[in-house]
Amino acid sequence: MPSSLKAAFKDVGDGIRLAPLWWRLGLDQTTSRFQRSILGPFWMACNLLVVAFALAFIVGGLMGVDLSKSYPQVVAGLLAWSLVGVTIADAQAIFLFNAGLMQSQRLPLTFYVFLHALKAITNFLTQMLAFWAMMLVLGRFTIPHWTLLPGVALILLNVCFLGFIIAIPSTRFRDIGYMMGFLVQMIFYITPVFWLRDQMSEKRRWVADFNPLAHQIELLRAPLTGKAPLLIDWWWTLGTTGVFALIALLLLAKFGKRVVFWL
Repeated sequence: MPSSLKAAFKDVGDGIRLAPLWWRLGLDQTTSRFQRSILGPFWMACNLLVVAFALAFIVGGLMGVDLSKSYPQVVAGLLAWSLVGVTIADAQAIFLFNAGLMQSQRLPLTFYVFLHALKAITNFLTQMLAFWAMMLVLGRFTIPHWTLLPGVALILLNVCFLGFIIAIPSTRFRDIGYMMGFLVQMIFYITPVFWLRDQMSEKRRWVADFNPLAHQIELLRAPLTGKAPLLIDWWWTLGTTGVFALIALLLLAKFGKRVVFWL
């Protein structure tokens, strides 16, 4: 095995070994953002509540679209996007945000990627509580399907691998960070987040069928609404996870030691 590949595996192992450190640091950074705040981290759930209200009022009321049946699926899709899509947009700044720590402390790159994933899951869990509270108020609450747990775990793996794939080149070429904002916004509209695949004509359903993020969204949305995801959603997500893992490992092996010099 090449020495660079061994170094990449060692970086991953060291990151896992330092789990108590990045766990504590991630929670401290999250809570410090809301010092002297009454609601604290639950402010992160306000985004979901505001967008859900806007959908109900604007789309349902002003445009006359009946959301009575699809409203839980739409809000669950927005919740899933907070873990699947928003973390992609934020991944470009993983190393740039921690530049001071990276230049003063010798920690594995995996440490910062795990820290990014921890913040993402904290945000997701907070918004999930708000989602369940909203469904209870509306009388549309359903018991989540057990596949939610392995689905979230698999998506978190994707978040980690995509963290390397996006953050490493974004640190070297800063234009990628700006480009990611536009790219993620475009992907948001072509991914069934606030609309459903069944609402598309059969001629255009390939946009959702061949969109990896669409299957990841459904892997979370279905169990959130009490249903089991389709087998094809599992296969697509497992396949993309494998591809992302290979690319992330190769990038870490080839450029891992250079990242700190690009800051």
